[in-house]
Amino acid sequence: MTDTSSTSAASVAAQNAALIAAKAAAAAAGTSTTTDTSSSGTDSSTTDAAASQTQLTSDVSFFLTMLTTQLQNQDPTAPMDTNEFTQQIATYSGVQQQVETNSNLEKLIAANQQSTSAVAVSYIGKEVESAGSTGEVYAGQGAFSYNLPSAAATVQLTIADAAGNTVFSGSGTTTSGENTVVWDGLNSSTGVQEPDGTYTLTVTATDANGNAITPTMRAVGLVSGVETDSSGNTILDVGDQKVNFTDVLAVREPTRVDTSSTASNSSSDSSSSGSSS
Repeated sequence: MTDTSSTSAASVAAQNAALIAAKAAAAAAGTSTTTDTSSSGTDSSTTDAAASQTQLTSDVSFFLTMLTTQLQNQDPTAPMDTNEFTQQIATYSGVQQQVETNSNLEKLIAANQQSTSAVAVSYIGKEVESAGSTGEVYAGQGAFSYNLPSAAATVQLTIADAAGNTVFSGSGTTTSGENTVVWDGLNSSTGVQEPDGTYTLTVTATDANGNAITPTMRAVGLVSGVETDSSGNTILDVGDQKVNFTDVLAVREPTRVDTSSTASNSSSDSSSSGSSS
């Protein structure tokens, strides 16, 4: 007569040994796959996604191995409970669906990045606004922008070069909301044409009672190129600045003025000094 307890013990021991061996094999396979992925030339976000996908695939493989091993080593006189077996099959199905979902999400992310890049390319040659207070002077003219929370009584504009030297000083428009300043690049003190480059606008505004009004500044520049950084973000080349595509607040045709005559929307200063609208 066969000793049932001895058979069960041997079966459990064999099952445990097989499970340990299967898990070690799956871990080794996962490590190898992850190493291959990290050595590729893809960006960090793609590598992380690939690593997650590899881990899930490894989990599915291990689960199948574990389930098969359990079936092979179960005691014929005391087979696995039907409910338990059904639960394990359901678990496997859930993990497999997660693998497929992750794969589809990666495809959607890739498609979205391509769409973003296509839109960003259409910005080349256009003028964009983002958070900041700089303006790019090119071909002798530069645009700047500021937003007043309420109408001001006085607005004083100061434009400085990269070294912090004041190259223009004059009055600006006092309208509530967005105000655009177009500078023809002429130094308001010397009348000398300043070189193209990035300049900084400072706005000092006060109301009728002399109280200070804090404007919201916006950086303005011409988009010359588009690139993708190591994290997959779309970056715009704006003068000597790098602007994230998602940080763009406005897009328009370049703001220019006809310097051959006084612009109709200029302030009391002539167009040779600066215009604001």
